[in-house]
Amino acid sequence: MASLQVLVNAYLLCTITAYQDGIFVELLPQYAAWKQLLLRPSSLSMPATLQPADLVISSLADKRYILHAAVARHDVSCVERLLLCYRRDLITSDLMACAARHGHFDLVQRFHLRGIPCSSKAMDLAATYGHLQVLTFLHVHAGEGCSDRAMVGAAEAGHLAIVQFLHTARPEQPTSFRAMDYAARNGHFEIVKFLHYNRPEGASAVAMDFAASHGHLEIVQFLHTQRHEGCSTYAMDGAVRNGHLDIVRFLHAHRTEGCSKKALLYALQHQLHDILPILRSYHGLLRPASSAVMVAARARAKFSRVRTRRRYFLTAITVGR
Repeated sequence: MASLQVLVNAYLLCTITAYQDGIFVELLPQYAAWKQLLLRPSSLSMPATLQPADLVISSLADKRYILHAAVARHDVSCVERLLLCYRRDLITSDLMACAARHGHFDLVQRFHLRGIPCSSKAMDLAATYGHLQVLTFLHVHAGEGCSDRAMVGAAEAGHLAIVQFLHTARPEQPTSFRAMDYAARNGHFEIVKFLHYNRPEGASAVAMDFAASHGHLEIVQFLHTQRHEGCSTYAMDGAVRNGHLDIVRFLHAHRTEGCSKKALLYALQHQLHDILPILRSYHGLLRPASSAVMVAARARAKFSRVRTRRRYFLTAITVGR
């Protein structure tokens, strides 16, 4: 009888159940949808921002998925309810990083006031995705700082204001030469110039290779006149492969690296007759190709993506025998 009195007493029942694991009734549909997603995972049916990497979790099966997805959607009321029923071991520094990655400043503030842990990943992601307000807040209030990925990510994505902020606010934080390499690849000329004039890390020869391959003539010219790393045959090969003939001519006139024999195959593939004399100047044994040879070359050339140390370069060519 006494147990029945407890069950019918709303105050006592709420007090007892407050210490039990569980979820609120209104959250059940989200858990049901998550289970269905696990049974029939399809990246095509998911918004791009709800992929595991963008939620800062390892996989769809991660128990933090629903909470991190609510953060990404900026569903503040849902986040607050989930925080009440999530186990503490599931509320990690990745939650702060998820809010920072999506630029939700109000959630970053809430999490900070709640004492939710933070890591350098939060600043790295805020910088990479261009969220200056979040980055500034974390710089002031979070002691974990950032890694070299912050500057590299911001430079790669073209966030000049963030590159400048990191340089000024965190001068003790080293970065990598990849910052200029990736800025050159993506055509962010102002960032290339800023890094050149203000940072000591410099670039690698890959910077000019990238810029040439992706058609950024101004950057190629700047790197040639202002820096000493030079380039490799990948620069002219990539420029030919993508049809950037002005860059091919510039490299031929001002650089000595030349090209590989693949460049001639690229030219034949795309019928770039105007630059064949330039390419033959590096490989004298290669004669002008007849139309039959050109047809055969196009038929036998198979292009496939590769991942080499020159990440994000182009494609490799495999010529059948």
